[in-house]
Amino acid sequence: MILAHHSVATGPRSEDPLFLRVHPDRFREQLEVMLAAGYSFVTVAEFARRIGPDGPPTGLAALSLDDGLRDNHAVVLPILREYGVSATVYVTTGLIGKTYPWMNGDVPMMVEDEVRELADAGIEIGAHTITHPNMAELDHAQCLTEMTESRRELERITGRTVETFAYPACHYGHAAVAAAEEAGFLAAVTCGGAGSWDRFTIKRSLITGKDGLPSFALKVAGVYQGLFDGRAGRITRHVTRPLRTRARALIDRRA
Repeated sequence: MILAHHSVATGPRSEDPLFLRVHPDRFREQLEVMLAAGYSFVTVAEFARRIGPDGPPTGLAALSLDDGLRDNHAVVLPILREYGVSATVYVTTGLIGKTYPWMNGDVPMMVEDEVRELADAGIEIGAHTITHPNMAELDHAQCLTEMTESRRELERITGRTVETFAYPACHYGHAAVAAAEEAGFLAAVTCGGAGSWDRFTIKRSLITGKDGLPSFALKVAGVYQGLFDGRAGRITRHVTRPLRTRARALIDRRA
C-alpha cells in the first residue's frame, strides 16, 4: 500500500478548500496505527522494486507527499525521524520557492535548500512535472518534456538520481504512461482510485484532511474506493450529507 498526502500542518480551515492538509497529530496517529499493525515503510522506489506478479509483499507500505510544500520539510521530516520512517516527496519544480496555488493565503513551497536537505536525510525525491498540468490532456512530447525537465532540475538540486514519477492530480493517459517508460523512470504512481500494480500506473490511496481513522483504515486496506463508488456508499453520503454539512460549518467557525 502506498499512501499519498500533500500537506501536514495546522492552519485555518478556510485556507484549505480541497482538504489537502492533515493535522500533525492525525498524521502521527496514522503512522502509529500502521506501525502497530506491523507495516514496514520503504520509499516508493523500493516499493516498486518489490512488486511481484501478485502485487507487493503483505505488510509493505510507502508514504508519499505530492507537490513539495514547505511543511514537508518543517513538519513531516521531524516526524519521520521520530518514528524512523522513510518516505518519498514528489516535487513540482516550477513551484519551488513560490506560494502553493491550491490553498488560500501565502502557503509556502520548499526552497531548493530544503529539497536538498530532505534528500540528504534519506527521503526519496521524486519528479512531479514542471507546471503540474493535467497529463491526460498532453501529447507524448509534452509529457516527456514535463517529466525529463523536472527530473533534471531535481537531480541538479539534490545530486541524486530521481527514480520515480507521480502524475499530478492523478490524471494520466496512454501518452503519459508511455512517456514515463521512455523517460527511463523505474516507476510512476497515480492515486484517487486509479491504477494497478503495473510499474507505470502504480496505485496509491489519497489521504486528506477529511479522513478519520475509519476511512483511513479502509484506504490502507484498499477497499475504500470500491465502497465509496458503490450503491451503499452513495446512499450513505446522501443520508449523512446534512450532518456533514453542519459539522463542516462548525469546524469553519472554530477555525
